[in-house]
Amino acid sequence: MLFKILVIRWSGMGDIIMTLPAVKWLKEHFQHCHISYLTDIAFAAILEKSGLVDSIATIDRRGFTSAKRFFSAAAGTAATVYHLRGSEFNMAFDLQGFGETALLALLSGAPVRVGRIKDSSLRRWIYNTPIQADWISEHRSRYFIRTVAEACAATVPAVIDPPELKTTPGRYNSGRAYVGLNIGASTESRRWSERHFIGLAKRLSGRGYDIRFFLGPQEKFLAETIRPVCQEHHWDFVFHTRMEPLMETIAECRLLVSNDTGPGHLAAALGLPVITLFSSGTPENVKPLAKEARWFRNETDINQITVSEVEDACLELLKSEKD
Repeated sequence: MLFKILVIRWSGMGDIIMTLPAVKWLKEHFQHCHISYLTDIAFAAILEKSGLVDSIATIDRRGFTSAKRFFSAAAGTAATVYHLRGSEFNMAFDLQGFGETALLALLSGAPVRVGRIKDSSLRRWIYNTPIQADWISEHRSRYFIRTVAEACAATVPAVIDPPELKTTPGRYNSGRAYVGLNIGASTESRRWSERHFIGLAKRLSGRGYDIRFFLGPQEKFLAETIRPVCQEHHWDFVFHTRMEPLMETIAECRLLVSNDTGPGHLAAALGLPVITLFSSGTPENVKPLAKEARWFRNETDINQITVSEVEDACLELLKSEKD
């Protein structure tokens, strides 16, 4: 009989990628298991490309903020909960830790429910296997692995296999290997300025490297600045609204420079060297687990990180790739 496991994590992009080593551990620990992953519909493609899960359940969380999508999102959520209730899970791992995800773990019907209590009487009632791992002191991927291993009364592995995603360059492929520049971030204080990114692009372009800028929906306001500059210098410009095209266009790069945000983790999981720029984030906890990686941090002002030092890191990693 299959041992049925539910994993819940619906945000953000980087954190979902950092759960993949834990999902892989579960797959190897329970040799005859079926793993379902409940996530935001926007991130389902990440799980599809991981090759680690047997089924994906989704909720359109952004739909609840849209008048046009609210009722379809609510109906979809009800259908998802109904499906989960009938799946007869043996264990549910809530790796998100929200009140909503705690309720979903309960509604799954799994007799063993794993999650963070966080001084909540509701969570204390829902989770019968509290998470003991330390969210702060370890890298997020190691935290997730420790969570699932300890819940299964197993030894935590000493070595973590980095997350891996499998995709191939898509319709955007022009045969050029780009240096990718991901200029978005969740907040202004975590965003290296477009001026710095443009300066870096000019320097690398002057050395003969092809440039590709990445911009997401949260940074739409920057498009008016970036698009004309890209046209002027014949740089590629990608405005991404869906996960699969984003993965395809990142896979066509040879290196990604990124603020501390999800596409940096995508690039690492796709096997690219990654340079990450931090302000408030803690690299030891959330840096992409790339095989070749560099990071810079300035807690006071991320824009104190200079173009010259980022350029030097790019050239070092590009040279290492050639060698």
